Amino acid sequence: MKGTRYTTKEAVLRRAQEVKGIPLRDIDTTGRLATGKGAIGTLIEESWFGYTPNSESEPDFPEAGVELKVTPYTRGRNGIHAKERLVCNIINYMEEYDKTFQTSAFWHKCNTMLLMSYEHLAGKTKGDFRIDEVILFSFPEEDLVIIEHDWETIINKIRAGQAHELSEGDTLYLAACTKGATAASVRQQPFSNVPAKQRAYSLKSSYMTQILNKYIFGNAENPRIIRSNGIKLRDLK
Repeated sequence: MKGTRYTTKEAVLRRAQEVKGIPLRDIDTTGRLATGKGAIGTLIEESWFGYTPNSESEPDFPEAGVELKVTPYTRGRNGIHAKERLVCNIINYMEEYDKTFQTSAFWHKCNTMLLMSYEHLAGKTKGDFRIDEVILFSFPEEDLVIIEHDWETIINKIRAGQAHELSEGDTLYLAACTKGATAASVRQQPFSNVPAKQRAYSLKSSYMTQILNKYIFGNAENPRIIRSNGIKLRDLK
C-alpha cells in the first residue's frame, strides 16, 4: 500500500482535529457526498487526508499504524447511541483460520483506530453534518479480553467447517457481519464445501454506543485512548 503524508500518530490526530466543526459540504472536493453508503468516511479519506480509499489489509495510515473510522451517532431521550455497527475488514476464511489473534487480519488493521464521530441529524443533508469529536482508540484491557474471546469464537467455527453458520449473535463485542453487494455474495471456506456468506469483522453497535458514552463524550480515562483535547506526545510514540 502506498503511504500517506501522515506518518505518525501525532500527525494523524492533529490533522483530524482540524476538521472538527466544518460542514462536510465545505470539504467535499470530489462530489463524494452525492454517492451512497460510506460516502462520509470516503470523503474524509479523499478530501481531508488526501489519499485514495482502498480495501487493502494494511491500516489506512500504514507508517503510523492507524486505521481511520468515521462513526455516526444519534441523540434521543435516552442519550447517545451509535447509529450502526463499525465494519472493520473482510474475513478471508482461507487464510484467517491459521492465525492467532495477534497475527490476525483484524488485529493488524484495527488495533489502533482514529475514531471520528458525527451526529446523524434527521431531516438534514450529509453536507450539514460535521465531525465533532476525535480520539485515537486502542482497546482497553478489559474490553480486549472480550474482543479476543469473540475472535476465537468466530475462528473456531471456521476451523470446524461452519463458516456458513456464523452469526452476529455468536459474540458480544466483535462480530462477523454479512458484507457483500447481495445476499448471494459468498466465499470459499477451508474445511467445508458449503459456500459461506461473505462476512467482515465488525464492532457491534452496542459496543460502539459504550465507546461513545465512555470515551468520546464521557469522562472515562484510559491510557490506551488519546483524547483530542489532551494530546500527550509521549503517549503517541
